[in-house]
Amino acid sequence: MNHLEFGALGEQLAARHMERLGWRIIGKNISIGKGELDIAAMDGDELVIVEVRSRKIGELSPSEATVGPRKIKTILKVARKFVERISYNGNWRIDVAAVTMERDGTLRVDLFSDVTMGMEGLQAR
Repeated sequence: MNHLEFGALGEQLAARHMERLGWRIIGKNISIGKGELDIAAMDGDELVIVEVRSRKIGELSPSEATVGPRKIKTILKVARKFVERISYNGNWRIDVAAVTMERDGTLRVDLFSDVTMGMEGLQAR
């Protein structure tokens, strides 16, 4: 499986994980200008923009560590455009879904909620 196939599998697994949590997926791979949002979902009455990162154990850094301040700013910019496009007026946040392939081949999904918290000037809410 190449890295693009693994990334697509990660997005599928992340979406299924969110659905098991009771979230409603409203879009995947949403293109906005030059950017793309991996998943948009509703967690109750809150819109969640989800960046999915997939990695195999043994790579230099875990999946969640690959989303730094620069990437968050980019996601936030695209997310704001999406929120405007759909005329959404409620609370929203940005989460990271980290999909990790363990050494034995099993896959794990970890959700990191509201990753913009604590970043001055980047609050999504």
